[in-house]
Amino acid sequence: MTKKDKIVEIMTYIIVPTAILVISPLVAKLCDTYFLKQNYIITTNVYFLIAGIFIGLCGLSLILYTIFLFKKFGKGTPNPTLPPKEFVIKGPYKFVRNLMALGGTIVLLGESIVYYSISLFIITALYTIILYFNAKFIEEPELIIRFGKSYEEYLKNVPRFFPFKILKKRTKKSFITTIY
Repeated sequence: MTKKDKIVEIMTYIIVPTAILVISPLVAKLCDTYFLKQNYIITTNVYFLIAGIFIGLCGLSLILYTIFLFKKFGKGTPNPTLPPKEFVIKGPYKFVRNLMALGGTIVLLGESIVYYSISLFIITALYTIILYFNAKFIEEPELIIRFGKSYEEYLKNVPRFFPFKILKKRTKKSFITTIY
């Protein structure tokens, strides 16, 4: 990895979390305050607070695990300019294709509960829609070019964001069990 690549990787790990953990909630709370006249920063309901923190930490742990899998087995990063060189089908990637996006969505959902923010919930929904179309029309075609038939087979057998399709297919001999 060159020095420039290392800088790009480090900036990715600074910019993306800042956008998810700081900028999105800040913009949402400004919208809540201005448009909805909400003048509190976080929820006053302790159960919502605990649930939101728990949900957010689950999403964060998914993101961190994804980064670990990309670095260790994919020999790359989540950044599209420094993508994994190897196709990763380990851990939760056996059940869901877009773990990083799912983790980010879960973090934002947890934050929307902690901040008790309708605006942040709307941002979360928009973020998820954008990620869906990005995955479908940009990432997946690029991954088919990079990884060929094995990725096309993966597309057919592993759902994009939620593992429901896989759970139904586990009774049959599935794609994942034939890989290993």
